[in-house]
Amino acid sequence: MTNEQIGLRIKELRSQKGLSQEELARRVELPRTAVTKIESGSQELRFRELEKFAEALDTPISELVEKPHESPASVMCMSSTFMDNSFMMTSESSEEYKASNTRLRTMLLFILQRTAGNPEMDDRRIADTILTADRLHREAYGHTISRLTHTSRPELEHAIQETINEMIEKNELTPVTSNRSTTPRYLPETQPDLQLITAAEYIMMEKAIL
Repeated sequence: MTNEQIGLRIKELRSQKGLSQEELARRVELPRTAVTKIESGSQELRFRELEKFAEALDTPISELVEKPHESPASVMCMSSTFMDNSFMMTSESSEEYKASNTRLRTMLLFILQRTAGNPEMDDRRIADTILTADRLHREAYGHTISRLTHTSRPELEHAIQETINEMIEKNELTPVTSNRSTTPRYLPETQPDLQLITAAEYIMMEKAIL
């Protein structure tokens, strides 16, 4: 969904519950002018703000960010389509990834927390999920969540592994192996900084995880 669609949904729910913009603004601890801009789609929501709106409107976040009648099956089909290899692009070097380290770390923590306990979430599935989320966001908004705009699959996997190794060294992730597989899984030991995630980015990552 676009910012305009999310804003319209917030406005609809506010009206249904008989709340004024002033009252909603008070509940979400924002100026009324900010609520006006959010409802019109001219101001982008951060994920933390989205949580506040959901709480203030006594509704699940999914009610704010999912299109009506959008089924998990349709989302999975769309995500599968976006995994087409035609998405891959070449890059002169992997140096540009370092500038996106913070965003990539946030994506990794978010994805690993949301998929905790999934035995299939190995390095390849992590890369698949990030590629899908980036593709979905770029299709809708013109840029990726990770800001890795020119990447081939091997380069992305290398960037992810470098970031994971750094996070393990900083005790942000713990690698775990099982008797059934020598491929490690990763348990997050810290929370992602959700102030860095917009509502639109949250939506695309949730879709990619499905």
